[in-house]
Amino acid sequence: MPQLPEHRETLYFTSLKTNFGWIRPISNGQSLIRLDWNQTGWDDSDHPDNVSRETKNQLKAFFAGHLHQFNLPLAPAGKSAASKKWLDVMAQIPYGTVMAYGEFAAFAGKPKAARAAGSACANNPIPIIYPCHRVVRADGSLGNYGGGSDQHPSHPDNLARKDGLLRLEANSAANAAYD
Repeated sequence: MPQLPEHRETLYFTSLKTNFGWIRPISNGQSLIRLDWNQTGWDDSDHPDNVSRETKNQLKAFFAGHLHQFNLPLAPAGKSAASKKWLDVMAQIPYGTVMAYGEFAAFAGKPKAARAAGSACANNPIPIIYPCHRVVRADGSLGNYGGGSDQHPSHPDNLARKDGLLRLEANSAANAAYD
């Protein structure tokens, strides 16, 4: 069972296979603290609780295009109050919206902090739910993305996952407009 090195608390988790790889919501029993993501899955058995199960259900709905806003108790592992503020602002980026790092910084009330905005995205312990994939470079290119592998954030496979998430949201938003 995974444990964070700085804590000796029991962690709960369940696994979900998606078109983007395997995703594992990890809970401390009260809040979602991390979302692990890889392409091969895990060897150990799931150890779910209500938070990890609900996260899995909401992720399934998100990937099906039915959920546009997550509603989960979040306590991102290892984040200071200042880092958590960046993540809370990130969670407010509307579904299907793409913004540049500088726009994200301005959205957070810190228009000169584009690098800090980029750092918040790069160090996000709960990707997708904190939608760092919605933040791109000023020229519209994808930038970097660490979701889904241990490869460098500029690796084409990681960028393909970021692009896939953006396409999923764009297609879902477009379909909703026609309903």
